[in-house]
Amino acid sequence: MRTLAAFLLIVTVAAGAGLGSPPISPVRTISLPHDEPFAPPGPGRMAFVAACVVCHSTRYITSQPPLSRAVWQGIVEKMIHNYGAHIGAPQAAQIVDYLVATNGAHSGGEGE
Repeated sequence: MRTLAAFLLIVTVAAGAGLGSPPISPVRTISLPHDEPFAPPGPGRMAFVAACVVCHSTRYITSQPPLSRAVWQGIVEKMIHNYGAHIGAPQAAQIVDYLVATNGAHSGGEGE
């Protein structure tokens, strides 16, 4: 047992002195760019990102056809009542405003 302890002490001292091992390089770090989900700017954007991107990709939502306010309102209500989305009335109104501002049917498009 003494031989093993002496051997471990020698190895530890040698490792600490740098004998037989390459020098330890400093820790290196990298910085990655901040990647925010694509959601065009508009009123209610933060409410939209906070509530909708939990379950849906922004690509899925923003690739929907332009819909009227009534249709977007119905979709948001469906997410709340049928799927249990944790969205309060003020946040739901902001989300609908955002969807209409960024992807609303303004000139007789689908859903009008």
